[in-house]
Amino acid sequence: MVDQVLRINRATVFKLRPEAASLLQPNEMESVATGSTYPLSSYAYADINGSFNGHIKFALKDRTIRGLNTWFVSSLDAQVEADSVVVYPFEDQESIPVLWINQPTALKRRPLDSSLLDASEQVSVPRGKTYSLHSYAFADSQGGFNQHIKFAIRNSVDFVEGRSTWFVYTPHAFVTFDNDVVYPPENPNALVLRVTQNTIFKRRPIQSSQLAPNEQAPASVGTLLVLNSYAFANEQGAFNDHIRFALKYVKDNISGFNTWYIYDRHARVEQAGTIVYPRPTAPPPPPQSQYVGRAFRLPGYTSTFYTDQPIIPNGSFTWGEATKDAARIPESKAIVDNILALAQELQKVRNRLNRPFQVNSWYRPPAVNAAVGGASRSQHLLGTAVDVQVQGLSGRQVANALMLSWNGGIGIYTQMPNVIHLDIGPRRTWGL
Repeated sequence: MVDQVLRINRATVFKLRPEAASLLQPNEMESVATGSTYPLSSYAYADINGSFNGHIKFALKDRTIRGLNTWFVSSLDAQVEADSVVVYPFEDQESIPVLWINQPTALKRRPLDSSLLDASEQVSVPRGKTYSLHSYAFADSQGGFNQHIKFAIRNSVDFVEGRSTWFVYTPHAFVTFDNDVVYPPENPNALVLRVTQNTIFKRRPIQSSQLAPNEQAPASVGTLLVLNSYAFANEQGAFNDHIRFALKYVKDNISGFNTWYIYDRHARVEQAGTIVYPRPTAPPPPPQSQYVGRAFRLPGYTSTFYTDQPIIPNGSFTWGEATKDAARIPESKAIVDNILALAQELQKVRNRLNRPFQVNSWYRPPAVNAAVGGASRSQHLLGTAVDVQVQGLSGRQVANALMLSWNGGIGIYTQMPNVIHLDIGPRRTWGL
């Protein structure tokens, strides 16, 4: 028989309701110490009505507290073990989605037009405001939320007016995971600015020698930015051989601004993989390299790699996706070889589903893994795990399609319904 135990990882309180401690009466809480353990009869992190607001619901085995055996505890403060193996939170279950406010708007208690809500049911928030989330949703069993995102704030100190759960109009916000947008799904025809050589972003379309230091910012080859719009001229004329661009996401703002210029010989605008500006006027000269991404080295290999280079020949996944655009270089050849092995298996899935994949998180160095809330024994640390979105499919739909053929770990997340975790570690599943 499996012995289940609740282990307290930091001093906290047991609660009779899954609410912030500030919203509970003293007789609804019981203090518990770091390191204490409690044998369990059962536990749950969700029921038919959804998750428990970032809490674990548990029933004590052979004991009670104040005559009651069923309590709640914050999932940030405890873990469930079965025969000394952590079974909740699952691997990467603690990775943190973030809600970004992309333009001034209102948080709402109900998913309705602001004009239909009382002033007490809405709170104004500025562009650029962020909230670490416990969960988010764009629909439930009754249907969609009228073009709103329903979200639950992770940390009680960030609760708005003492409440964790709010709605926000979908066009005014977006959700990221490991700094990649996971909702709303990115338009495959979105305009993208690609920097093709090391240069600078400028606040005005003139020579850099004429700009003050605060009017320019470095731009590295291989940088990709999703655009809201771009232009090469206005009613007054051209921009002196520059592209003016406006960034779509506030998270990508450069020095706090979303509108910049870049010399048009140092960048290009693409749409669905096709260059739309500058428009070619003559056949381009043969490229020095077939890749235009950022160059970097990998441990154990003597050749140069590029962020837009496929991991395996003719494959769909690039070294930039595995290394977060060369910002996360593996620490050893073993990790590089793990990335290669995972790319081989992932390509089989890509070929089978025949749909575009968006990689949200692949290799994570220890410091990055800790910063995003990843599990301490995460497969991402080894390069053997990836979190992806498959165009047109939910995480559960992808999991169902792969259940019989994938030989490693498969996990889906209640807080990120479009994301699926795949790894080539031991065969196991969670969230299904």
